[in-house]
Amino acid sequence: MSRWKAFAIHFSISLAVFLVLLAVILLVWYPGILFSIDGGWTGLRIVIGVDLVLGPLLTLIVFKAGKPGLKFDLSCIVIAQIGCMAAGMWIVYTERPIALILAYDTIYSVASQDFAEFGKDPLLLEDYPGPYPKLVYTQLPENEIQADIVSIRSQFIGDPLYIQTDRYRPLPKSESEVIAAFRREAAVRSTLSEDLIDRLQDSCRLAKFISSITSGYVCYDSGARSLREFFGNQYVRNTDAVEED
Repeated sequence: MSRWKAFAIHFSISLAVFLVLLAVILLVWYPGILFSIDGGWTGLRIVIGVDLVLGPLLTLIVFKAGKPGLKFDLSCIVIAQIGCMAAGMWIVYTERPIALILAYDTIYSVASQDFAEFGKDPLLLEDYPGPYPKLVYTQLPENEIQADIVSIRSQFIGDPLYIQTDRYRPLPKSESEVIAAFRREAAVRSTLSEDLIDRLQDSCRLAKFISSITSGYVCYDSGARSLREFFGNQYVRNTDAVEED
Protein backbone atom coordinates (compact mmCIF):
# COMPACT_ATOMS: atom_id res chain seq x y z
CA MET A 1 0.00 0.00 0.00
CA SER A 2 1.31 3.46 -0.91
CA ARG A 3 1.41 6.32 1.56
CA TRP A 4 -1.16 8.23 -0.49
CA LYS A 5 -3.59 5.34 -0.28
CA ALA A 6 -3.01 5.15 3.48
CA PHE A 7 -3.62 8.89 3.66
CA ALA A 8 -6.85 8.53 1.66
CA ILE A 9 -8.13 5.76 3.92
CA HIS A 10 -7.29 7.69 7.07
CA PHE A 11 -8.86 10.86 5.67
CA SER A 12 -12.05 9.01 4.64
CA ILE A 13 -12.49 7.54 8.12
CA SER A 14 -11.75 10.91 9.71
CA LEU A 15 -14.25 12.61 7.41
CA ALA A 16 -16.99 10.13 8.36
CA VAL A 17 -16.31 10.75 12.07
CA PHE A 18 -16.23 14.49 11.48
CA LEU A 19 -19.63 14.49 9.74
CA VAL A 20 -21.16 12.70 12.72
CA LEU A 21 -19.64 15.22 15.12
CA LEU A 22 -20.74 18.09 12.88
CA ALA A 23 -24.33 16.85 12.97
CA VAL A 24 -24.23 16.80 16.77
CA ILE A 25 -22.82 20.34 16.91
CA LEU A 26 -25.23 21.81 14.36
CA LEU A 27 -28.42 20.03 15.39
CA VAL A 28 -28.04 19.58 19.16
CA TRP A 29 -25.45 21.89 20.72
CA TYR A 30 -25.69 24.95 18.44
CA PRO A 31 -29.04 24.69 16.64
CA GLY A 32 -30.13 27.24 14.05
CA ILE A 33 -28.24 30.51 13.88
CA LEU A 34 -26.48 29.89 17.21
CA PHE A 35 -23.70 28.11 15.34
CA SER A 36 -22.65 31.32 13.62
CA ILE A 37 -23.37 33.84 16.40
CA ASP A 38 -22.40 31.96 19.54
CA GLY A 39 -19.00 30.36 18.97
CA GLY A 40 -19.95 27.11 17.25
CA TRP A 41 -17.65 27.79 14.33
CA THR A 42 -14.79 28.75 16.65
CA GLY A 43 -14.96 25.38 18.38
CA LEU A 44 -15.47 23.50 15.15
CA ARG A 45 -12.17 24.77 13.77
CA ILE A 46 -10.38 22.90 16.54
CA VAL A 47 -12.09 19.67 15.54
CA ILE A 48 -11.35 20.25 11.83
CA GLY A 49 -7.69 20.95 12.51
CA VAL A 50 -7.24 17.73 14.49
CA ASP A 51 -9.63 15.36 12.76
CA LEU A 52 -9.33 16.28 9.09
CA VAL A 53 -5.85 17.79 8.91
CA LEU A 54 -3.45 16.66 11.62
CA GLY A 55 -4.26 12.94 11.79
CA PRO A 56 -4.26 12.15 8.04
CA LEU A 57 -1.24 14.40 7.46
CA LEU A 58 0.82 12.54 10.07
CA THR A 59 -0.14 9.26 8.40
CA LEU A 60 1.08 10.64 5.07
CA ILE A 61 4.39 11.65 6.65
CA VAL A 62 5.23 8.48 8.59
CA PHE A 63 3.72 5.78 6.36
CA LYS A 64 6.11 3.62 4.42
CA ALA A 65 5.25 0.05 3.44
CA GLY A 66 7.40 -2.46 5.30
CA LYS A 67 8.79 0.16 7.69
CA PRO A 68 9.76 -1.32 11.07
CA GLY A 69 7.48 -0.14 13.85
CA LEU A 70 4.90 1.19 11.39
CA LYS A 71 1.97 -0.27 13.33
CA PHE A 72 3.21 1.38 16.50
CA ASP A 73 3.58 4.74 14.76
CA LEU A 74 0.09 4.55 13.29
CA SER A 75 -1.35 3.47 16.63
CA CYS A 76 0.24 6.49 18.33
CA ILE A 77 -1.18 8.78 15.65
CA VAL A 78 -4.69 7.38 16.08
CA ILE A 79 -4.51 7.57 19.89
CA ALA A 80 -3.22 11.16 19.76
CA GLN A 81 -5.89 12.09 17.22
CA ILE A 82 -8.69 10.61 19.32
CA GLY A 83 -7.39 12.33 22.45
CA CYS A 84 -7.09 15.74 20.79
CA MET A 85 -10.44 15.33 19.08
CA ALA A 86 -12.11 14.40 22.37
CA ALA A 87 -10.54 17.45 24.02
CA GLY A 88 -11.79 19.69 21.20
CA MET A 89 -15.31 18.29 21.43
CA TRP A 90 -15.26 18.71 25.21
CA ILE A 91 -14.40 22.40 24.76
CA VAL A 92 -17.24 22.80 22.25
CA TYR A 93 -19.60 20.95 24.59
CA THR A 94 -18.77 22.94 27.74
CA GLU A 95 -19.00 26.28 25.92
CA ARG A 96 -22.29 25.48 24.19
CA PRO A 97 -25.31 27.62 25.11
CA ILE A 98 -27.61 25.83 27.54
CA ALA A 99 -30.15 28.63 27.90
CA LEU A 100 -31.46 31.58 25.91
CA ILE A 101 -32.69 34.01 28.54
CA LEU A 102 -34.83 37.03 27.75
CA ALA A 103 -34.04 39.57 30.46
CA TYR A 104 -35.77 42.95 30.13
CA ASP A 105 -34.89 43.87 26.52
CA THR A 106 -32.03 41.45 25.80
CA ILE A 107 -31.67 37.76 25.00
CA TYR A 108 -28.56 36.33 26.63
CA SER A 109 -26.95 33.14 25.39
CA VAL A 110 -25.71 31.48 28.57
CA ALA A 111 -23.31 28.55 28.97
CA SER A 112 -22.86 26.32 31.99
CA GLN A 113 -19.73 28.18 33.13
CA ASP A 114 -21.74 31.41 33.26
CA PHE A 115 -24.00 29.83 35.88
CA ALA A 116 -20.99 28.53 37.80
CA GLU A 117 -19.42 32.00 37.78
CA PHE A 118 -22.38 33.32 39.77
CA GLY A 119 -22.63 30.25 42.01
CA LYS A 120 -25.75 28.88 40.32
CA ASP A 121 -26.39 25.24 39.47
CA PRO A 122 -27.08 24.80 35.73
CA LEU A 123 -29.04 21.63 36.52
CA LEU A 124 -31.93 23.86 37.60
CA LEU A 125 -32.72 24.18 33.89
CA GLU A 126 -33.86 20.57 33.89
CA ASP A 127 -37.11 21.79 35.44
CA TYR A 128 -37.95 23.78 32.31
CA PRO A 129 -39.64 22.20 29.27
CA GLY A 130 -38.12 21.65 25.86
CA PRO A 131 -34.68 20.69 24.59
CA TYR A 132 -31.48 22.60 25.22
CA PRO A 133 -30.85 25.45 24.96
CA LYS A 134 -33.79 26.18 27.24
CA LEU A 135 -36.01 29.16 26.40
CA VAL A 136 -36.76 31.22 29.50
CA TYR A 137 -37.40 34.82 30.48
CA THR A 138 -36.99 36.74 33.71
CA GLN A 139 -40.32 37.83 35.14
CA LEU A 140 -40.39 41.50 36.17
CA PRO A 141 -43.04 43.65 37.88
CA GLU A 142 -45.91 44.57 35.56
CA ASN A 143 -45.45 48.24 36.38
CA GLU A 144 -42.90 49.67 33.92
CA ILE A 145 -41.31 52.01 36.45
CA GLN A 146 -40.82 49.19 38.93
CA ALA A 147 -39.41 46.97 36.15
CA ASP A 148 -36.95 49.72 35.22
CA ILE A 149 -35.87 50.04 38.84
CA VAL A 150 -35.28 46.28 39.12
CA SER A 151 -33.24 46.30 35.91
CA ILE A 152 -31.10 49.29 36.94
CA ARG A 153 -30.58 47.94 40.46
CA SER A 154 -29.38 44.58 39.12
CA GLN A 155 -26.61 46.36 37.22
CA PHE A 156 -25.42 48.31 40.26
CA ILE A 157 -25.30 45.37 42.67
CA GLY A 158 -23.58 43.00 40.21
CA ASP A 159 -26.49 40.60 40.03
CA PRO A 160 -27.51 40.68 36.34
CA LEU A 161 -31.13 39.92 35.51
CA TYR A 162 -30.24 37.04 33.22
CA ILE A 163 -28.74 35.10 36.12
CA GLN A 164 -31.53 35.76 38.64
CA THR A 165 -32.85 32.22 38.47
CA ASP A 166 -35.67 32.85 40.94
CA ARG A 167 -37.27 35.06 38.27
CA TYR A 168 -37.02 32.45 35.50
CA ARG A 169 -40.21 31.45 33.73
CA PRO A 170 -40.55 29.25 30.61
CA LEU A 171 -40.89 31.37 27.49
CA PRO A 172 -44.58 30.95 26.60
CA LYS A 173 -45.90 29.43 23.39
CA SER A 174 -48.96 31.58 22.70
CA GLU A 175 -48.33 34.69 20.64
CA SER A 176 -50.08 37.03 23.07
CA GLU A 177 -47.98 35.79 25.99
CA VAL A 178 -44.80 36.02 23.91
CA ILE A 179 -45.61 39.65 23.07
CA ALA A 180 -46.08 40.31 26.78
CA ALA A 181 -42.70 38.73 27.56
CA PHE A 182 -41.06 40.91 24.88
CA ARG A 183 -42.45 43.97 26.66
CA ARG A 184 -39.52 46.19 25.66
CA GLU A 185 -39.68 45.37 21.94
CA ALA A 186 -41.00 48.80 20.94
CA ALA A 187 -38.09 50.48 22.73
CA VAL A 188 -35.61 48.14 21.02
CA ARG A 189 -37.11 48.83 17.59
CA SER A 190 -36.84 52.58 18.18
CA THR A 191 -33.03 52.24 18.37
CA LEU A 192 -32.69 50.67 14.92
CA SER A 193 -32.70 52.12 11.42
CA GLU A 194 -36.02 52.38 9.61
CA ASP A 195 -34.60 50.39 6.67
CA LEU A 196 -34.10 47.39 8.92
CA ILE A 197 -37.44 47.75 10.68
CA ASP A 198 -39.23 47.81 7.31
CA ARG A 199 -37.57 44.51 6.37
CA LEU A 200 -38.66 42.63 9.47
CA GLN A 201 -41.48 40.13 9.18
CA ASP A 202 -44.58 40.45 11.34
CA SER A 203 -43.66 37.26 13.20
CA CYS A 204 -40.37 38.78 14.38
CA ARG A 205 -40.15 39.51 18.09
CA LEU A 206 -37.10 41.74 18.24
CA ALA A 207 -34.62 41.88 21.12
CA LYS A 208 -31.02 42.78 21.76
CA PHE A 209 -28.65 39.81 21.82
CA ILE A 210 -25.48 39.10 23.77
CA SER A 211 -23.32 35.97 23.62
CA SER A 212 -19.74 35.21 24.58
CA ILE A 213 -18.44 36.28 21.17
CA THR A 214 -20.85 38.83 19.73
CA SER A 215 -23.68 41.26 20.34
CA GLY A 216 -26.40 42.74 18.20
CA TYR A 217 -30.09 42.09 17.65
CA VAL A 218 -32.13 38.95 16.97
CA CYS A 219 -35.57 38.03 15.74
CA TYR A 220 -37.33 35.43 17.84
CA ASP A 221 -39.88 33.33 15.93
CA SER A 222 -42.55 32.27 18.40
CA GLY A 223 -43.97 29.74 15.94
CA ALA A 224 -40.67 27.92 15.44
CA ARG A 225 -39.59 28.77 19.01
CA SER A 226 -36.12 29.69 17.84
CA LEU A 227 -33.90 32.62 16.92
CA ARG A 228 -34.35 33.25 13.23
CA GLU A 229 -32.18 36.21 12.23
CA PHE A 230 -29.23 38.14 13.61
CA PHE A 231 -28.43 41.78 12.91
CA GLY A 232 -25.18 43.47 13.82
CA ASN A 233 -24.82 46.77 15.63
CA GLN A 234 -24.30 48.59 12.33
CA TYR A 235 -28.10 48.84 12.14
CA VAL A 236 -28.31 51.10 15.20
CA ARG A 237 -30.09 54.33 14.33
CA ASN A 238 -27.87 57.35 13.84
CA THR A 239 -29.34 59.64 16.51
CA ASP A 240 -27.13 62.55 15.48
CA ALA A 241 -28.58 62.49 11.99
CA VAL A 242 -32.13 62.30 13.40
CA GLU A 243 -31.50 65.32 15.64
CA GLU A 244 -30.11 67.35 12.72
CA ASP A 245 -33.25 66.62 10.70
